[in-house]
Amino acid sequence: MSDHVALNTNRRAEPQRLDTFDMGPRTFERADIWIGCALIALLAGFAVFLRYITVLNADTSWLITVSEQILAGKKLYVDVAETNPPASVWLYLPIVALAHVLRVSPEAAVTVYIFAVFFFSVGLTGMILSRADGLRRYDVFLLIPILLALFAVMPGEVFSQREHIAVMLCLPFLAATWARANERVLSWPFLIAAGVCGAVVAIIKPHFVLALELPVLIALLARPRWHTLFSPENVIAGLLTAIYSAMTFMLYPEYWTVTMKTNVLLYLPVADRWRAFTSITTPILLAAFLTSWLYCGRSFLRHPTLILLAAATGFCVAFVVQGKMWLYHVYPVVALVALAGVLAVFDRSLSPSAGRQSEVSPLLAKHRLLCRLLNPGMASIAALIYFVPLFFVDFDSHKLSAAVMRLQSKPTMAILSGESWLGHPVVRLVNGRWGMTQPSLWILANGQFLRHHPMFDQATLPAIEAIENADLARLLADLQRNRPDILLRLTEERGLYDRVRAFPGMADELDRYELASAFPVAQDRFTVNILRRRPDLRTSINP
Repeated sequence: MSDHVALNTNRRAEPQRLDTFDMGPRTFERADIWIGCALIALLAGFAVFLRYITVLNADTSWLITVSEQILAGKKLYVDVAETNPPASVWLYLPIVALAHVLRVSPEAAVTVYIFAVFFFSVGLTGMILSRADGLRRYDVFLLIPILLALFAVMPGEVFSQREHIAVMLCLPFLAATWARANERVLSWPFLIAAGVCGAVVAIIKPHFVLALELPVLIALLARPRWHTLFSPENVIAGLLTAIYSAMTFMLYPEYWTVTMKTNVLLYLPVADRWRAFTSITTPILLAAFLTSWLYCGRSFLRHPTLILLAAATGFCVAFVVQGKMWLYHVYPVVALVALAGVLAVFDRSLSPSAGRQSEVSPLLAKHRLLCRLLNPGMASIAALIYFVPLFFVDFDSHKLSAAVMRLQSKPTMAILSGESWLGHPVVRLVNGRWGMTQPSLWILANGQFLRHHPMFDQATLPAIEAIENADLARLLADLQRNRPDILLRLTEERGLYDRVRAFPGMADELDRYELASAFPVAQDRFTVNILRRRPDLRTSINP
């Protein structure tokens, strides 16, 4: 058994004091318990309050709309355009269906669902670590508030994103991986549950596989056996992912024949991978590795901190591969780096000596101030200070929705923009109806970007133009059929608007609208034009 969790079996039993509570390896003072519970309640209440005063992000709002359209009988990738694999919709579809049955807001149901995912994941992770003697070194009443802060409060606008769900569900799998690295035996129910959680993570986005498998490779280094690599939880995750992939071919052939072709030509090439790699994310991750290694000493290979940092590296690779520089792509890295620092600094087997730097560098160990600075907690704090304010950027959805409602109640809406946040969640905030097949004109926006890119392959231009024309034809059909009451566009996207208007038949349709309002949003970075259907033509119809 590891020296960190060795028990003194010869300890004489002593009567328990009335003001203490036995929690296994450590006896907690009742005051500690009350303080911990109060902190948990405070953070949980604050997390709920944040959900009350903020709106769901554009992606989640759009996927709720997609779910409602599917429930209304439309077919995904045929009647509803979506860039992502079907799992992105499946994550929310059952919750939206349940919300309709219960006659509650889908947004409220999704919020409750995300909190349920959090408590399920943390609870399952705690049970796995408890069975593997992994909680003995930590104060549970300190860990739970930290987990609430990282996964329920810190996400901000990232709350309910697929990355948010993925990083929470990867925790049970990582706990099982750590248990295997330390030769702890888990029962089959825990292995199956961890494997299912791992499968969901990989199914959400295929490149999240690295966030699962890099920790498995670390476990393999600590315990070099074939059973470590082909563990039950790893095999279960792989099999379920393979089954899901086969189902997408059978149930949604259009995703592979149409959507993927569009993604390959217009979505994947729009990436700045070098900028993502050289962003502050990489040095923060490297600093976390270095400081954790110095702090944990020879125990680093089998410490849970390394498992978390390996998972963070997997998510960082996904962030770089996608190259979009979107904040929700980097959230899992920040959350896991912060949690890794916490598990190192608050490990009771390491904290009495303020780390084990002498096991790595005796020279460094002589400089106590430097040791305190080269602390994994410092890397965690640096990541939080830099990224947390960015997670709470507001796109003025309430301001925009109020302006729309002053012009038209419960409108049918569409946007002439490549920015999906312009229409979502605004259309849901005004209790309106979405009048487009696609969430935005991202195809046109990406096409314009690629044309000006120095590495643009001119040989792909005919195929790109064909996809753009098909997208514009679909938009024109939507405008003619649904007759939106409100159109939104950004002044900064003048080139895109000119491209839309130049499409045959589009100018006549757009002439039916007049400029009703214009004002800045998103911290004055954009100016929104609200176009209203002319009074003599102001009747939208159901599709």
